Amino acid sequence: MQTFPCRCGTDIEVVPPSSHAGYVVLDSDIDLSIDERTEAIRSFLSAVRRGDRDDWMTQFYGSSTPLARMTNKDDADVIEDILSRYDSWTRFLFCCPVCGRIYIQSASGTDEYQCFTEEP
Repeated sequence: MQTFPCRCGTDIEVVPPSSHAGYVVLDSDIDLSIDERTEAIRSFLSAVRRGDRDDWMTQFYGSSTPLARMTNKDDADVIEDILSRYDSWTRFLFCCPVCGRIYIQSASGTDEYQCFTEEP
């Protein structure tokens, strides 16, 4: 079980689905996220239509990925992988169930968090 330590001493459970964890995407970043994902999905669908799916998959997953692993993926799996890979803007959010502190990841992919508490 993964946990996130709160300043109050509580370990916040972060195993999905969790009522104490979530995600934040800033408005200023959402358009970049959508554009990048859309471009990659269009590229994949175009390769499928041209009959170049295997070449696209090798380029996307890398030549060191076993062919059997790639061929077991259906198109929905590939699109989910695209969505995950090009998600460099989503930040984690944790809420302590005991004290109510909110922690928001400073930047996607970092282990730095800003802590927010209720004002008195």
